[in-house]
This record gives sequence, C-alpha cells and structure tokens, in this order.
Amino acid sequence: MTRPVLAAALIIFHLLAISTGVNATCEACPNCDWERISISQGDACLNYWTCSGDTITCYYPSVANPGTFNACSYSASADWALTAGSTDICMSYAGDNSKCEPLNNPYNLGIPACTASYGYVGEGNSALLKRNESMD
Repeated sequence: MTRPVLAAALIIFHLLAISTGVNATCEACPNCDWERISISQGDACLNYWTCSGDTITCYYPSVANPGTFNACSYSASADWALTAGSTDICMSYAGDNSKCEPLNNPYNLGIPACTASYGYVGEGNSALLKRNESMD
C-alpha cells in the first residue's frame, strides 16, 4: 500500500513541477537598451513588456523623445532576434533565463507560450523621462 501512495505522490509532484514551470527556461527582455541617458546614469532600462502569440515586445523610456517609450519586439519564429524596433536602440536578441522567474520572463519555452499578456518591471532607469525645460 505504501508503494502505490508513494508512486502517486511522485507522479503528482512531477506534473506540478512541469505545469508550474519549475526548471523551465523563459525568453526574457534585455534589461536595458542601447540608448544612453547620461554617462553617470547609463542606458534606459526595461519598464514593461507585452506578449502575444510568439512575440514579446519590450518597452524602454525614450531619451530622444521624453515622455514616450521605445518598443523592441522579438519573435520565436525569428529565433528570438529583433523583429521590430530600431537597431540603434534595441539589442539584437532577447535573452533566456534558466530560472524562469517573474517579472522579466514573458515567454516560457517549456510550454511554449506567453507567461502573461503583459508585465511591469520598473527597473532602475526605466521611468519615463521628462523634457528638460532648457530644451524648449
């Protein structure tokens, strides 16, 4: 009687591990883009992402156009290469994260599917930039 219970427990454990993404790999947005805020602050970093179908889009605050975001899209069908967005601002490829932890993991390769339709990350240097008064 103990063996069937143990076997059932192991099966349930493995099914839960697979369905919850344990040991899965996720495709992630690059933490920051190539657009430099300043030498001391560094580059603009990820604010939020969206995911639809096999495409993730990563949003970074625009330095050139304060108050707006730059969008960088990556697709599974392009082997996670950049499919939309400026090559001067966006990284060439999305990255993979072997831990598949929130928040910066829009696409789970183990399923394969979006982990959610959107996610807010709010890294340092990710807030919308304000227009400098001297620029007017």
